[in-house]
Amino acid sequence: EDPGLKQKWPDGFWDDWLRENANRRGRQIIRPEVSRTFHFGNIHGASEGENNAILNKIELEENNIRWEDRDLSYLKSPVWARNYWNRVSNAKLVKNAVEAKSFVAHSDVRLEYTNYGEFMGFGIDFDIMQDEKAGVPRTAYEGIVEIRYGRGKYFVFLTPPYVTTGGQMPEHFGRKAWKDYSKADLMKELGIKEVTLEDKPVIGADLDWW
Repeated sequence: EDPGLKQKWPDGFWDDWLRENANRRGRQIIRPEVSRTFHFGNIHGASEGENNAILNKIELEENNIRWEDRDLSYLKSPVWARNYWNRVSNAKLVKNAVEAKSFVAHSDVRLEYTNYGEFMGFGIDFDIMQDEKAGVPRTAYEGIVEIRYGRGKYFVFLTPPYVTTGGQMPEHFGRKAWKDYSKADLMKELGIKEVTLEDKPVIGADLDWW
């Protein structure tokens, strides 16, 4: 725990603030797939209803699970990072969102983004939040954003270029290796290029631009 976070916690937009490098300090978390809370922001929040279409889809877990009776050793950082890398790197690499939506019914699939303009395009395709802050896309783990498309057991993974099919897990993976990185350094490590405003997709436009 960082004792300094409590003293400087902002009045609003804390999710963006927490992704700033000075506050994040390379830390990442894993989170439940089934939400444990509703989000009040779909009624009154800083976004003023901008993300209602996404927030209104949140469902709570309906089953009571005794986690104290479960073996959770697979969630320990080195074990989880290795298993996650193996799953992501062995996912089927596809060319576009149409292919991803087709193949994900039968296997994990992977779409590569080389800049945040491309990431925004995929975000529009899959109806997820498209923002990034300090080089960190919302919900990203090591630059990887996972999407459960439909109700199957497989994922669509949006990955930076450093992720290669069947490749060896990098030394930094899951180790908070980026805590002292600036946004520029982080993007360089991930293999992500800067994109100009003109290159970013327009909502409702033809998304075959990349």
